[in-house]
Amino acid sequence: MYRVGIKRQFSAAHKLEGHQGKCARLHGHTWQVEAVFSAPGLGQAEMVVDFEEAGRLLDAVIEPYDHQYLNELTRFASARSTAENVARFMFVDLLKQVENAGTGVTVERVTVWESPDSWASFGSA
Repeated sequence: MYRVGIKRQFSAAHKLEGHQGKCARLHGHTWQVEAVFSAPGLGQAEMVVDFEEAGRLLDAVIEPYDHQYLNELTRFASARSTAENVARFMFVDLLKQVENAGTGVTVERVTVWESPDSWASFGSA
């Protein structure tokens, strides 16, 4: 299995309603997002997916979150704006982007970092 990854960042604020720590207060992050794509073999260009194409797909997924207050986004109306849920929603959206693009690869996982040492991941494995 071949794997490639692409990393991007975005800025957004959130607060964790009902949380017992300081994250219950409004705060922001420069979120890092890494997407891992995989394929059992290489395509005609001898790549899993071109990094430029992978970046374009990930950028389209990140754009609705950038410079937003996550708690106000519709998808967080019934889910807390945790890193775990951000990773899950981005994974689902990226999977749709990849399927629509017909790249022939799969999205293995999406990992988001709220800080350099705190991350959450969601994926197919």
